[in-house]
Amino acid sequence: MGKIIAFTGAHGTGKTTAAYRLAENYKIEHPHKSVHVLCDQEALCPFPINKQTSPEAQMWIFTNQIRQELWLASKFDIIISDRTVVDAIAYTDVAGFDSLAQGMSELALGYISNYTSIKFRTIIENDFCCQDGILETKDSLFREEIEDRLFDLYDGLLAGGHLSPKVMDMAGKIKLQ
Repeated sequence: MGKIIAFTGAHGTGKTTAAYRLAENYKIEHPHKSVHVLCDQEALCPFPINKQTSPEAQMWIFTNQIRQELWLASKFDIIISDRTVVDAIAYTDVAGFDSLAQGMSELALGYISNYTSIKFRTIIENDFCCQDGILETKDSLFREEIEDRLFDLYDGLLAGGHLSPKVMDMAGKIKLQ
């Protein structure tokens, strides 16, 4: 199975831009490897997302992310994604769908080992939030709430031994206060 490198963080932190840049660099460094970029899957969701999300939307985003990553990993050497399944869990939890977020978390425990590298992008260092018809750009508190939840989720995965510190790139990242 191919190697999955993923970016994580709240929306508008430049994850998609970083994924495309990294893919270009990987292809230059490894010309004989097949590289595929998986980006903007939430834009394909048939249900409202962001603050107007629903349990159906969050389930669609979560399961589609897993499905796409597994399929691509069976076809390509390197997959670079602009999100992880943990991103979907954070948005689900912040939306108040607690039991759904809990179920996703349990499933993610068995899946998270598919990531060979996760690169956390924070709001404070990566402000790429601009109106594009998809992102929630007007509510900075919403973005901060998502980021805080992501920090908590990754801290739990690391503390529980479900995620290796060498996989998680949070170097120098601190939780916003």
